[in-house]
Amino acid sequence: MAMPILSPPSLVSICDKSFIKPSFLTPPTLRLHRLSVIEQSFSNMYIPFAFFYPKVQQREESNNCHELSHIAHLLQTSLSKTLISYYPYAGKLRDNAIVDCNDMGAEFLSVRIKCHMSEILDHPDASHAESIVFPKDLPWANNYDGGNLLIAQVSKFDCGGIAISVCLSHKIGDGCSVINFLNDWSGITRGHNTTTTLAPRFVGDSIFSTEKHGPLIAPLIESNVSECVQKRFIFPTAKLDAFRAKVAAESGVENPTRAEVVSALLFKCATKAASSTTTSSKLFHYLNVRTMMKPRLPRSAIGNILSVFSTTATNEQDIEIPTLVRNLRKELFEVAYKKDQVEQNELILEIVESIRKGKIPFEDENCSMYFCSNLCTFSYYNVDFGWGKPERVSMPNGPFKNLFFLKDYQNGRGVEARVMLKKHHMSEFERDEELLELIDSPPCL
Repeated sequence: MAMPILSPPSLVSICDKSFIKPSFLTPPTLRLHRLSVIEQSFSNMYIPFAFFYPKVQQREESNNCHELSHIAHLLQTSLSKTLISYYPYAGKLRDNAIVDCNDMGAEFLSVRIKCHMSEILDHPDASHAESIVFPKDLPWANNYDGGNLLIAQVSKFDCGGIAISVCLSHKIGDGCSVINFLNDWSGITRGHNTTTTLAPRFVGDSIFSTEKHGPLIAPLIESNVSECVQKRFIFPTAKLDAFRAKVAAESGVENPTRAEVVSALLFKCATKAASSTTTSSKLFHYLNVRTMMKPRLPRSAIGNILSVFSTTATNEQDIEIPTLVRNLRKELFEVAYKKDQVEQNELILEIVESIRKGKIPFEDENCSMYFCSNLCTFSYYNVDFGWGKPERVSMPNGPFKNLFFLKDYQNGRGVEARVMLKKHHMSEFERDEELLELIDSPPCL
């Protein structure tokens, strides 16, 4: 039975704190990294991920502290090599428009956690318990004090398992950028990659220039988790495949994706849970537009290369799953194939309109806004530092209310959803019968 974690800090002891610099200095020609209008609109919050590896082999003659030191040294050495190519993450924000790539370095912590990993992974409040492997109060935090743009931590459990957590500045890159970094860092750690094989392309403001709309004096989109709670819901493959087939038949949409049907269901249940608050609701999907640019950008392009598409619900018929999926597919087609991703970028248009009106983007007192970030296209469960694939990939609470993160469930065709709602809405949401029919039970494990 899982142990209640009443005071996580009492379980954690920091063994070492270091600052890891790139193993070669960044050339003066790359010293200034200019941020796009999208990046300037974000506050300096971090994108946090944690990877749990339960079967890290330990030499019999080694004690726990020595083994942690050995693992930390291995990760620090490979991180130093990786930062040669990912140099902006080793820099410092000069202001809201420029990163000074001064090789200040990334922060790296080595930590002992005095419990078994299973006590975290099996805890009834998994999202809260998993936060123990991140530096305290750091995930999704707004960093205004000029601190490090990349912070990593290796945590060793009493059972011999480890967790590797990273917090990377959202100012520099999006989810696709993060998986590129993780794959390259883990590949170097395993010895499968070398620094000569890394080819990230930092686009900066070369695509979404601030020439027309900036620079922005202060960030507009901030993290806020007050009065919010995150829960983890697993949609297993068999149930999800049957649900997709049913939605396809009822909606007329050919082969609806996992993200389309799951986000539609989550939106419907969340809207019903908050039905007494507003009369209309809107679901936004963040969209990676690398392959929609002209010319197409490679996946190795690093930056916040994003747009959004959305659907609005004003009555009960609008939140029926077939209707939502049909509308999402239509809006995706309009945004992805009929609009110029620079001149007609929906995310930038929202930012610019908000500046003009003096309001915060995506805020409307007459409409409830929900957001979905689909990470199913990125193989986070393939991040292997040399100890095999992770048992769990975790994201802690944040960054704001009414947010759905969708990820692969391990390496199958199932989906793991991390849902962030206001506490009183979550209590109603997680009792929804339509939701309960499609998830593994209990929903919080």
